[in-house]
Amino acid sequence: MNLDKQYYSIKEVADLFKVNPSKLRYWETQFPHLLPKRTGKGIRKYTPVDIEKISVLVDLIDKQGLTIEGAKLAIKKNGSPKNPNQAVIDQLLDIRQFLQVISDDLA
Repeated sequence: MNLDKQYYSIKEVADLFKVNPSKLRYWETQFPHLLPKRTGKGIRKYTPVDIEKISVLVDLIDKQGLTIEGAKLAIKKNGSPKNPNQAVIDQLLDIRQFLQVISDDLA
């Protein structure tokens, strides 16, 4: 998938995945990590990151046949795609916990 633009309309994204725009709007209500930017008039503008998230949903729901709840569980189990820096955050939290244990031992 070659994404060379910064923003895409809901129609462009719907056409890309061969789904109805209403399905994308519904998924926004069900998956909190899917939040496209909006213009002052409320028009959705999807970034390539948003499109990657939709690609995951299309794979889970339309191709693998999972329900919305099943897709939520799969995303939770495999890690939410909402933050690409989650691995670094997890490492920093582990280090923080380790330092807290050392600090408690010294006190």
